[in-house]
Amino acid sequence: MTIPNREKGFTLIELMVAVGVLAIVAAIALPAYRGYIATAKRSECMNEMSAIQLAEEEFFLENNNYFSGERKSGTNTLNSNSSGLYAGTFDTTDNCRYEVTTGTNTYTLTVTGINDLSSEGTIETFTK
Repeated sequence: MTIPNREKGFTLIELMVAVGVLAIVAAIALPAYRGYIATAKRSECMNEMSAIQLAEEEFFLENNNYFSGERKSGTNTLNSNSSGLYAGTFDTTDNCRYEVTTGTNTYTLTVTGINDLSSEGTIETFTK
């Protein structure tokens, strides 16, 4: 007795099951991935905040006051010192806006999310 020669390939049911499994995996993985990306962007903002704090403290040690830059006349561009410090509101990344308010012996640094992190609002505020 001979076995009839079966055609090789996938049935429609097998293909639908494979697509369904992929859809379930994608539905679980994509939100987790977006969460990881947002966490990485928040970490980038916090690292930049630490760098700004360090630069402010170094400026204070050298000058006995915190940096208070001025806007260049006629533009929205801020003046900075040689250490790259800024006063006022500025963006150094695509994810965060930094606002530095300085006094002689104090400063406040506020980090707010923009673009992809705009739903975060204020991420961190530091006052010294």
